[in-house]
Amino acid sequence: MSAGFDLVGQVQLRPGTGHPTLTSTRPALVGRLTQGRRPEELPLLLGSLFTLCGHAHQLAAQMAVDAALGRGGPSPSPAALAALRVATARDQLVRIAHDWPRLLPGTPDEALAQSLVHCPLGPALRDPVAQQSALAALPAWLEKHWLGLPAAEWLARQEQAPVEWATHWARGSTTALARLLRAQHGPAARLATPSRPLSLSSLEAGGFQELSQQLEQLPAHALPQWQGAVPDTGPWTRRRDASPLPAHNAWMRLLSRLTDLLHLAVPGGEDWLSLGRLQPAPGQGIAWVEMARGLLIHWVQLSDDPAGPRVAACRVLAPTDWNFHPHGVLAHALAGVTHEDDARRLAVAFDPCVAFSVEMPQATAQESPHA
Repeated sequence: MSAGFDLVGQVQLRPGTGHPTLTSTRPALVGRLTQGRRPEELPLLLGSLFTLCGHAHQLAAQMAVDAALGRGGPSPSPAALAALRVATARDQLVRIAHDWPRLLPGTPDEALAQSLVHCPLGPALRDPVAQQSALAALPAWLEKHWLGLPAAEWLARQEQAPVEWATHWARGSTTALARLLRAQHGPAARLATPSRPLSLSSLEAGGFQELSQQLEQLPAHALPQWQGAVPDTGPWTRRRDASPLPAHNAWMRLLSRLTDLLHLAVPGGEDWLSLGRLQPAPGQGIAWVEMARGLLIHWVQLSDDPAGPRVAACRVLAPTDWNFHPHGVLAHALAGVTHEDDARRLAVAFDPCVAFSVEMPQATAQESPHA
């Protein structure tokens, strides 16, 4: 890698009105790195390129390739689904325990990160039997270290009072997680984020066919849109969620990551995440996987070659492509922000897969003691 070339990039936030509030230096590498490759190379390649959610990318790439090659057969095996469940739960655990104390404004509390020392979902959990054992132990760990009551009971109370329960719990609990959420509730709840959810149900009902046609025509660097708008996606848009949390402010979006973790942990968590694939045209495949940050979509077009099929085009639509779009929900929310702390809360609530920075405009910076 040459000096000065960033393979990952970052998101730059510039709150206020009268200028672009969000820009990204994330490079469009997928098309360049995949064109001409053998299709069987894609899963490992894309899983390695997108390291933060590598398991989900590898699974989505494999399903897209299978669809493009016209391979029938069953959907991913129970072992593959269990691995996705474990990887997604671990992603949420690490995001909450390691990243929230570090990235959210306030005094970092090391107790939350230290609580992961004895967490059953260790980073090297690969064996299917070990994964099942770890998932079985996760609810008791959450009760002891994070919640103070059984995870199923916490979820049941949240479903009865989706806006009020978590606030009530955070005020009364003494756990490190409750302390963090209690400190963030007031300022995060004041940050409005009108929701435009990317609906997996509507995509499955014919939308993926239309989306495939768009991806075939768009250049690799083009910013995504869906039906003339830029939707958002995250744990608040799960297809199987019968009573999704309202995502109308940054507090509720933060909270949705905790509820997502709990749904994955309790019995029935094996069916919580949706995924699928289809062949929209000969030689084309599109696949989707719900993961920690939202809905992931992979699309691939294969071409014939004397040595076997080759990748003619490949596109990846990650949650960050929607949530940190310059015309998305977050970008509009940032237009009303005048303090750096609030911009950081919004960024963490939408959860980019790369680092972010905040640059306060000069006129606003004078008003903010953190600029």
